[in-house]
Amino acid sequence: MRWYQKLLASFLYFLARIAGKLPMPVLYFKAGFVRFFAVKVLRYRYQVIVQNISRSFPEYNYRQVRQTAHDFYRHFFDVFTEVIAFQGFNPQTAVKHLTVENPELLNSCHEQGINVIAMAGHRGNWEWVTILPLHFKFSIYTLYKPLSDKVMESLMNRIRKRFGIRLLSMNQAARFILSKKDFPAVYLFVGDQSPSHKDPEFCFDFMNQPSFLFTGGAKLARATRSAVVYMSISKQKRGYYSVRFTPIADPDGVSDEKAILRRYAQLLEDDIRRQPANYLWSHKRWKNLPPPEHKP
Repeated sequence: MRWYQKLLASFLYFLARIAGKLPMPVLYFKAGFVRFFAVKVLRYRYQVIVQNISRSFPEYNYRQVRQTAHDFYRHFFDVFTEVIAFQGFNPQTAVKHLTVENPELLNSCHEQGINVIAMAGHRGNWEWVTILPLHFKFSIYTLYKPLSDKVMESLMNRIRKRFGIRLLSMNQAARFILSKKDFPAVYLFVGDQSPSHKDPEFCFDFMNQPSFLFTGGAKLARATRSAVVYMSISKQKRGYYSVRFTPIADPDGVSDEKAILRRYAQLLEDDIRRQPANYLWSHKRWKNLPPPEHKP
């Protein structure tokens, strides 16, 4: 990374810290103007969003699809507003905005020396999982996909690390976890993006559609004999979220990778159906489709 890129990233981070000092209602109000321009003028990914919602909820009529899309846009821009807002949080404020319903599950695993793979989806405010280290006394890592824009990657990494989360690039995570340099720990996998593989063995019925899932979390759990949990991120009200962990497999039950991913898909789908607007409908989740003859 060149010196001027570092300088620009530092300047943008400074602006984010300053903006984070503003009251959240003011930030939401400003975000409303950005949302209006993005939705009404640019029509930001409107076709992708409507198509994803329509296929996932075939029982919806056109009015319900449009309303869900409208609610999604509001939530989507709230998430980015909250990324800025939490730069102005102190630790005491942060833990009020992201609560953990059952921390005893992860605490128990750590006390027993059990490594944990936590699988989640892009729902609620997935960026605020970086607050989780304030709730626990052990290492928590989150995997991320490096950005092609080095300035934005540097900026986002500084934002994410503010409360002690440890970042692992996706292309380095497997080697690090297998090395057990920090063991036991918790590793967060947000695994509902569109993977590059097209292995029919790892195609599942998800949101009424055949879907490929990332296999890395399940494979690493098997290789390291880690427990697997599902991490649910639910919106309680605007600017407030809760996290709940649900066991999927203990270290003795991680040999069945397909069962782990199938259970993960079921839990994530249940969450999405409870709060449809709070899922990331704008990403092209289903761009890699299995052969027509293949049924999950």
